[in-house]
Amino acid sequence: MTSPPPSSYSPTSPKISKRSSYEVLQGIAGPDSNLPLPTPSRHSHVMNGSMDDSVMGTSIGIGTSYKRVSSPTRTLSRMYPHSFPHITIHPLIGIPVASVGNARALADEGAGVVGLRSPNGTASTSTEYNNHNAAIPSSPSLQPPPSPNSNASRRVSLTPGGTTKVLADLQTGVINARNALENTKAQLRLSQRSVASLTRQTEDLKEGRERLRLENEGLNNVVARKERLLQEVLERARKAEAEATQLRTQLKSETSQSKKSLREMETALTESTALSQKSEREYVTLRESLKHLTESWKQDTDRLKEEIKRKEERWKAEAEAMGKRYKKLVEEVQSSRRVEEDVRRLREEDGRKAKEVEGMWIEEIEKMKKAVEKSDKESEETKETARQLVAELSRLRRLMQSAGRVMDEEPDSDTS
Repeated sequence: MTSPPPSSYSPTSPKISKRSSYEVLQGIAGPDSNLPLPTPSRHSHVMNGSMDDSVMGTSIGIGTSYKRVSSPTRTLSRMYPHSFPHITIHPLIGIPVASVGNARALADEGAGVVGLRSPNGTASTSTEYNNHNAAIPSSPSLQPPPSPNSNASRRVSLTPGGTTKVLADLQTGVINARNALENTKAQLRLSQRSVASLTRQTEDLKEGRERLRLENEGLNNVVARKERLLQEVLERARKAEAEATQLRTQLKSETSQSKKSLREMETALTESTALSQKSEREYVTLRESLKHLTESWKQDTDRLKEEIKRKEERWKAEAEAMGKRYKKLVEEVQSSRRVEEDVRRLREEDGRKAKEVEGMWIEEIEKMKKAVEKSDKESEETKETARQLVAELSRLRRLMQSAGRVMDEEPDSDTS
């Protein structure tokens, strides 16, 4: 949206308050800007020089080949239209409408102060400059507010004298704005480098944070694994402690049982030792008795052998006598019958005696056998001795039986 051309200003428009270009540029840049702007002293010097060298309506220091300096606000608005959205450009002359209004106001002010000269011939411009500083409002649109005494306002002059001053001020402002722009660009590049450095640092910090996060996750995993291992170790320790308690209880019970069984075994060992000693004493006694019995058996056997020998000798003598008697058998049948009866009687007596001796020996042997069987449980030697005794008894039986058969065969041979 553009503002109407300067011709739209009516002669009855209110009087516009003047502002310096410093305040205009400061209002454009804003209160928070760090741009270097032209100071009021420089503007006053320029304006004083122009007032000394020119009359209102006449351009000083500008030749025919002078090229109009472009407006700073127009240049800035053209270069950076988005930075100055409140400046409206005039469609015909290409400068801001506010600058046109300021130029008219300055031209009109210059016409009013033509006759005011200083004693040294220089026009006084301090009042003009002060009025110019206080004239332009600081609104974003740079449009003067309507004045209540609009009917008393006068028409703004279009003479080029005031415009030249404004353009010089604006050119100075443009130079300052360019310098400020260069400074801003330098600051922008520095800021960009700082931003790039900070971005790299941020990326490095992000990478470090990611790395630390991964390390933290790894450490958390390690801690979790260590906690699981610790839990397992604690569980194993609890199980081991329970098993140790159980084993300790079992050990106590087994120790008491083993002590009890040991005492029982000691008691049994004592009894067994006593029984063994008793058995040894009995064995010694039995051995001595067997020795005496064996000696008595030997004596009895020797005596029996002597008796048998004597009997054999007697039987032999009797056999000889029987032989002699047999020669006389034919004559003495009766006597032979008596002899036969005597022999039969003797045989019966001998058999009876043999049976008595055999029964006696059998009884003795049975007693000895019982004693041997009783002691057989305590000693193996006693069993061997009993076997020898049984064998000896069998041999004695065989001897006695053989002796009986010999005695039976002798009478038969005598009778034959």
